[in-house]
Amino acid sequence: MIPIGVVSRMLLTALLLCSTANAAEPEFKSSIVTQSSTYDRQSSSFSIAGIPAGSTTVSMSRVTIALDGVLVTGEWEPTTLESPTAKNFRRGTDVPAAINRSRLLLKLPDGSVVTTKIVNREKQKPPELDRRAHD
Repeated sequence: MIPIGVVSRMLLTALLLCSTANAAEPEFKSSIVTQSSTYDRQSSSFSIAGIPAGSTTVSMSRVTIALDGVLVTGEWEPTTLESPTAKNFRRGTDVPAAINRSRLLLKLPDGSVVTTKIVNREKQKPPELDRRAHD
């Protein structure tokens, strides 16, 4: 037989652990895509006696969004030909996004989520500063 005090402590511990797991869920917020592009990056190369002999390239996707006054750029390598690319996030469109440590999460209309590595964060400049620079 287990004493009631032990059972209540175990239940309280389980409750606290479950609540922190739910708190770790990223909160998706509305954001605007400011830039979207794909490019080829050199993946590996080798040389024979110092002479370049070959290399391979990998297609990469990069998306920049405006979220809470910060421009956040995420980059990823699509894993298959059917995987989402930067072309799925057109400039000027609204996309639900969340930040989870060093990852930018982008939600597609079908509910799937693209996980990217954050490569840049930059505070947005107020619009009036941008206008003065162009005048």
